Amino acid sequence: MDKKDWDKIAEKYHKEVISPFQKGVINPLFKNLDNIKNAKEKVIADIGCGRGEILDILASKFKKVHAIDFSSAMIKIAENKASKENIKYHVRDMKDLEEFENRFDVIISVNSILMPKIKDVKKALRSINSCLKKNGKFFSIFPSMESVLYQAILIFDKETGKGVNEKTALKKARDIFEMKNYDFIKGVYNDEGLLQKFFYYFELKLRLKEAGFKNIKISKVLYPWRKDVSDFVIFPGKPRMWDFFVSAEK
Repeated sequence: MDKKDWDKIAEKYHKEVISPFQKGVINPLFKNLDNIKNAKEKVIADIGCGRGEILDILASKFKKVHAIDFSSAMIKIAENKASKENIKYHVRDMKDLEEFENRFDVIISVNSILMPKIKDVKKALRSINSCLKKNGKFFSIFPSMESVLYQAILIFDKETGKGVNEKTALKKARDIFEMKNYDFIKGVYNDEGLLQKFFYYFELKLRLKEAGFKNIKISKVLYPWRKDVSDFVIFPGKPRMWDFFVSAEK
């Protein structure tokens, strides 16, 4: 999605992008932030801060918070939502953050690296890396394409369980899953013209290493089976859907 798309969805953000901060989500981000030593002496940036869901939390943990987003509508909402005085707001594109080079001890980016063009994803990751001080920490959440495929398989299994043949079940599953809207090579979903990037585990490892990150660790953000989380079919009792949580260093 580009700037004009984010400006359009600013008010209805959580209808377009599932929040990893909602009730019932198992999210490793805060535990990792709590493990930062001497955080009160350090500067953190929330790049792609969106509506500023956790800016006040970050401000209570760190000396200074820089809230960065290329959508002026998002930044305006974030300014109205957050209340701490040690937050500074910037309307900037994460692909071009030269002014912040080597400036931050910690950077977080939550479901904000969603550009459908791979060259933009690469540029954003290199730009974020350049903003970190040496050995600085990067914590990020990326939408998982494997989780999307996992849900597709569950839908297919449910259809075959109805006793129909696999050909019929596959056609029904493809329709429910809206498979025609996915580009599985690029990892992009087309939601009525809004293009959103999803990531494969192996792809994340590759992109992050190419961008200059080291000590890359990838785990999961786990989502509950609920209608407000899944747009397709829910499967209570099955292992949870997930996004990827990345911990890395410069």
